[in-house]
Amino acid sequence: MRADAEDNRRALLDAAREIYVEEGTSVALDKIAKRAGVGIGTLYRRFSDRDALLRGVLVDLFEGMSAAARRAQAEAQAAPAGPPAWEALVRAVAGLGLGPTLPVIFRERFDLIDDPAVSAAMREAIDAVEGVYLRAQEAGQLRADISFLEVQMLAGMLSQSGPSRPPMTDPETLTDRLVGILLDGLRAGAGNHALPGEPTVFSPLNPDDRAAVERAIAEEKQRRELGS
Repeated sequence: MRADAEDNRRALLDAAREIYVEEGTSVALDKIAKRAGVGIGTLYRRFSDRDALLRGVLVDLFEGMSAAARRAQAEAQAAPAGPPAWEALVRAVAGLGLGPTLPVIFRERFDLIDDPAVSAAMREAIDAVEGVYLRAQEAGQLRADISFLEVQMLAGMLSQSGPSRPPMTDPETLTDRLVGILLDGLRAGAGNHALPGEPTVFSPLNPDDRAAVERAIAEEKQRRELGS
């Protein structure tokens, strides 16, 4: 793919992700194109329809997770004296925008999980990320009483969009501080307090977990309809 074509594709994916969080997945495609700074024709050349763009955003997010896990592991192996791989991965996940984006898309279009490209990218991301965290737990770096999903959820909370941050605050500085606080709470140490309950284990690729998600989505939809 030519550099300019890849730039347009990247701009469209980023714009779609932002607008989905702001307005949901039914937003007009020309609005996404305008946010990306391209024409609607360019959008359709990259993504044939609304579903293609949604699939593109999901695959891009999951591929970003997989790449972050591989990069964190490689950097830790190349520089053993530096931050461990799991810490680098938490920092990377905090910048991926997973927290606000995935729930919005799957709440409205959970059927996209059946798309082969989406499910394959999700499975690869889960395996890659879970592998980093499990190795950290085995090495005694990451506390053992938490699941990789809980680490991902906490890191994802730090990737909320700009309007959720206090005004007059530098986003990068604030994120660095919050990630630092999170890492301190996740590190294994003699002073760790016992956590209530059991680690949260969940995967939408598991049939039972998927059924639970579908029931929750249906119940939420019913509540909205009754309240309208």
